[in-house]
Amino acid sequence: MKNKKLLLGLAALVIAAVVLMMIYRTFAPRPVAGEKTITVEITHGDQSTKTVVLRTAAEHLGDALREQEGLVSGEEGAYGLYIRTVDGETASDEDRTWWCITRDGEELPTSADSTVIADGEQYGLSLLTY
Repeated sequence: MKNKKLLLGLAALVIAAVVLMMIYRTFAPRPVAGEKTITVEITHGDQSTKTVVLRTAAEHLGDALREQEGLVSGEEGAYGLYIRTVDGETASDEDRTWWCITRDGEELPTSADSTVIADGEQYGLSLLTY
């Protein structure tokens, strides 16, 4: 009886996961082909800012940021680029700092490499302390 309940619970969990994955794939943003212009506002640790306008055919933010020589660098991880350095300023574990990515002022729940971009969007890269 106990094993039957466990199997039913696991089956329900698997079904729920499949349904959620299908919903995500249906409603996830689709890459837009062609030239795009995006604006990236960089906020350094001292609160100084720099605005960079990128013209790109890239479909994802990570690729667009890498196209601009010396703008970002980092490490490849499970979710793509983990941004360590932006515009010459490096986040560090010792200082408990990291680069936050925003779109239109809202923090993104996705990595730079999985963020689909569209023409005219505004992004932010801010060095924050955790």
